[in-house]
Amino acid sequence: MGVPYVSRITALAYQGALLSAAAGFTYRIVYSTKLEGYTLAAVRAAVAPMVASNGFQYTMYCALFITGRPVPTVLFPLMLHSGYQVATIVNKHFGETAAYKRVGGERLFAYAQANMHRALMMCATMEVSVLMLMLIEVFKLRTARSVFTVAFYLLLLRAKHACTDNTVFRIKFTYYNTGFYHQQMWNMIDERTAPILQRVSSLQAPVNMLKRWFTGSTKKQQ
Repeated sequence: MGVPYVSRITALAYQGALLSAAAGFTYRIVYSTKLEGYTLAAVRAAVAPMVASNGFQYTMYCALFITGRPVPTVLFPLMLHSGYQVATIVNKHFGETAAYKRVGGERLFAYAQANMHRALMMCATMEVSVLMLMLIEVFKLRTARSVFTVAFYLLLLRAKHACTDNTVFRIKFTYYNTGFYHQQMWNMIDERTAPILQRVSSLQAPVNMLKRWFTGSTKKQQ
């Protein structure tokens, strides 16, 4: 009898986390977007980098999943970035205090910064793995909504693959940009699946066409 209440509370917590994250990203986008004028050219100049930013992409990420069933994997990238944001703020305001140094805050922050590339690689891994979960759901549900969600998320992953932004909120990545980590993840998948595709020659042409679209490459795959 208590299970429905637990499910409801879990769903509300999940939606609340996504809604608060979307609100934070939206605020940051509005705050950082500067219009040089009110002409169409000025609007385009302001919108283009905004759409290509991590903030906008994560806002779309939150909007896509907020109405669906709770998927813990979806929250991992948001929680990781939130953790870095909190750590950055705490270090900025309390980094010189004796109490902060006594509890090891300075060492922990330095460790987190030095290993940010590993954390961001985990982010990319989780974000790509969500696509796999969504594909499984498509075959189970076979609804128009599930197909639309997968198509939208694939577009979002394509944008992340090409993303040159290296900031989230006020966090500046210590190594590389978002696109680098997603490219590394897809390269690893490509290496693992290549032997399978070689055995099934009929799949090579459509898969190569999809890869060219996804990466924005005009070169034919060998």
